[in-house]
Amino acid sequence: MPYEPAYERFETAGPDRTRVVAEFHKSGFLAAGDRPELYFFRIGEGDVIVGISGEALLVLQRAHRYLSREEKIDVAGLCLKKRIEAGLPLTAENLSIRQPDLDLLIKELGIVL
Repeated sequence: MPYEPAYERFETAGPDRTRVVAEFHKSGFLAAGDRPELYFFRIGEGDVIVGISGEALLVLQRAHRYLSREEKIDVAGLCLKKRIEAGLPLTAENLSIRQPDLDLLIKELGIVL
């Protein structure tokens, strides 16, 4: 059965109950450091970037399999949703997904490895 994306577009609210609509619109990667994959979500008039560690993806790929583009978008989207709901600033430190967080997000999404 094909994977059904859930977080390419989502609505949520922060602790102050302000409604937020986020929509994925492009991806890329950074050719420095551990080469993170970047997922750009539009919130209002601006972009928020969620990065998935390239090293964390390599570990996952060696042990299991490659995640599809849709699965990685959902991992990034779920991470963003959780950060918004927690009221965390949408900064690079809070939107960088490393190995332990990647594993937890995959499990929460029900992605079969």
